[in-house]
Amino acid sequence: MRYFILMLLVTAALQAEFTQPVKMPSITFAIESDPNIKVMQRNCQWCHSYGYILNQGRQSRAFWHKIVVKMRETYHAPITARDELLATEYLFKHYGNGALE
Repeated sequence: MRYFILMLLVTAALQAEFTQPVKMPSITFAIESDPNIKVMQRNCQWCHSYGYILNQGRQSRAFWHKIVVKMRETYHAPITARDELLATEYLFKHYGNGALE
């Protein structure tokens, strides 16, 4: 019974109307521009901000390739084989640490 009353109170609170406008913060993350930026726009920004890329730090080519493949295979991003290569190149060029492995 206590659980039911608690859930009823929580539900009522969630359905309460706000009388003042609420402004949500917006954060944009700029990434390096080059001819392959369109690959990133086409495949990455639909699901997450570029902050996800920047927060990874400088990584190896193998790391970036594994991430691109994971986005396609685990999260079902519609990344083509061509875009897989271009995205990996872009990420390694701008956010790589120089190591291949």
